[in-house]
Amino acid sequence: MALTLSQKQWVEPAFHRPVNLYQLGNSHGLSVTLADFGAAVWSIKAPGRDGIKDVTLNYQDKAQWLSNPYYFGVIVGRCANRIGQGRFALNDKSYQLDRNDGANHLHGGAKGLSTRFWDSWSWQLADRVGVTFVIASDDGDQGYPGNFKAQVSYSLNDAGELAIDYSAEADQDGPINLTSHSYFNLAGRGDVLGQELTLAANHYLAVDGGLIPTGALLAVAGTAMDFRRPKAIGLELEALPGGYDHFWVARDHKVAEPLLLATLRDPKSGRTLELLSTEPGVQFYSGNFLDGSLKGEQGDALIRHGGICLEPHIHPDAVNHPGFPSTLIKAHQPYRQRSLYRFSVT
Repeated sequence: MALTLSQKQWVEPAFHRPVNLYQLGNSHGLSVTLADFGAAVWSIKAPGRDGIKDVTLNYQDKAQWLSNPYYFGVIVGRCANRIGQGRFALNDKSYQLDRNDGANHLHGGAKGLSTRFWDSWSWQLADRVGVTFVIASDDGDQGYPGNFKAQVSYSLNDAGELAIDYSAEADQDGPINLTSHSYFNLAGRGDVLGQELTLAANHYLAVDGGLIPTGALLAVAGTAMDFRRPKAIGLELEALPGGYDHFWVARDHKVAEPLLLATLRDPKSGRTLELLSTEPGVQFYSGNFLDGSLKGEQGDALIRHGGICLEPHIHPDAVNHPGFPSTLIKAHQPYRQRSLYRFSVT
């Protein structure tokens, strides 16, 4: 087993300090580049029948990581996804969060955790190499209650598994719901419409025009939302005018050990990604807002449906839906999540 770990600094005038970049690698050619700005995945290069390709979306102009309009690769929070009107009530008090998605709150706010430098260090064990990122957030930051701290550790092993282990807590009661926002294209370029997706979920959440859950849990059977068997992403895409941007519910609670949520496969290259998580569901987003105005690292335009997100977390807007699994964490109670991204060639 030959696991590798390296580090370098990248200097860009747009950033107020150098960006620390870490590269994890295994003996099969799988490599992961991580950055301390946003605790982000900048690149995952994976082997396939057509060689080694970068299977995540990124920017040709690295300065665009500063504004990162598509949230490429970052850890988002304190709450991932949307909170309707950016409002919730807790302990007889109302909270107004930053509204950065029309009238709603998205991915922790315009200046959330994904927009900041995290402290970081790398480490190596006999069976894996990794990087740990930590960050603190003051009471009232983006409207959230309590002084907050989070730790996110990435680790890679020789079996092709990239693990992301999350922990967090605050000194006041409040919602916590973290996730990773990487975009995957297992072909390395072009669109993902011919790639096959499987989602281990019988239900999904109905949403309103602002993509806020209505509270209704709908069966996938007989609809374009049914991915219980492998299906090309583009096969029934036209049934959803805006594309896929919904939450699939695998179970009604978190679990102690990661279970399979999703499988993505590119038939041409044979690259396969399995997502396992402790979380009850996954947001599948089909890259609907990529508009071709920016270029990826290889110089290709970042086109609509050029990549998909598979974001494991608790249901969006759960803080406003008593029937959903709760994102509310008591003061000093630990939050935990573990997700595995397992790469292989079939």
